[in-house]
Amino acid sequence: MLKIFSGLTRKIYEIKKRYSKSIEKITAEWLGKADLRVKKSSSGIYHGIAHNHILPYFKDYGVSEITRSSVEKFIDFKLKKLSPKTVRDITSVLIQIIKFAERNRYIKGFNYDIDLPKLHIKEIKLLNFKEEQTLDEYLKGEITPENFGVILAKEAGLRIGEICALQWVDFNLDTGTVSINKTIQRIKNLEPGAKTKTKVTITEPKSRKSIREISLPANLIPIVKKLYNYDNPGTYLLTGTVKYIEPRNFQRKFKKLLKVCGITYVNFHSLRHSFASNAVKKDFDEKTLSEILGHSTVKFTFDRYVHSNIDLQREHMNKMASGF
Repeated sequence: MLKIFSGLTRKIYEIKKRYSKSIEKITAEWLGKADLRVKKSSSGIYHGIAHNHILPYFKDYGVSEITRSSVEKFIDFKLKKLSPKTVRDITSVLIQIIKFAERNRYIKGFNYDIDLPKLHIKEIKLLNFKEEQTLDEYLKGEITPENFGVILAKEAGLRIGEICALQWVDFNLDTGTVSINKTIQRIKNLEPGAKTKTKVTITEPKSRKSIREISLPANLIPIVKKLYNYDNPGTYLLTGTVKYIEPRNFQRKFKKLLKVCGITYVNFHSLRHSFASNAVKKDFDEKTLSEILGHSTVKFTFDRYVHSNIDLQREHMNKMASGF
């Protein structure tokens, strides 16, 4: 009898110990698992969110004290200083930690019916028709590797990190294609004793669908052949050397280019959006466009990357013209 009682007491003690485990310890466990399973860039984001937002707020909480109510209070607290999208991203990481805790039986029966902040997607400013013409004239008048990088974003929809990572060996002169198999980005530096908060890394693109081969428009093939480094195809497209340029520096160069052209500033990424919108005007089928952009779904392509304009609206509405 005493032995049974002792075993029951120990089991109750272990359950209480498990349920009282701090969110700080569980977060450390989850981050350790994430470090092994996700890309370094994603791992850096998780660490940043956990240490800058989640742990400062919940550090004194036991895991059993994390409830739907406490999470929604956390959301309200964060919305006072951060955008709804940022708060949703932070909350997404917190939910992953909570699900990890539930899978490992630190808690059970968590209510995930959480009232998340509504997103208001900011419309991206695109170049208008006149600005596009001005930019095209400038780029055609001075064909340099850097200007060709801008052309690749505008005419093939490549991301800035993908362009910065391009080497001449990625271009196939026989097939007129370019292979997108890596990207350059700046991520949080998680190395022990690191002297810098961030570091530049070359990794695979953001998703499996982003690893792709694109058939270049016919008018770009002569440019590729003219610029191609036949002596050393391992050099980077934008620099012509074995040293790359990182995206934020290329973004600065693009900003200066726009100023030279007398064009109001737009983000480099808007060129990718322009490509998607122009492709729709030219009757690209949905699946092909999504594959060229390297998106996981067609829905994402059309929800986020295709923008209408008054000229396109007028063209479509004229199709509805009747005999009035």
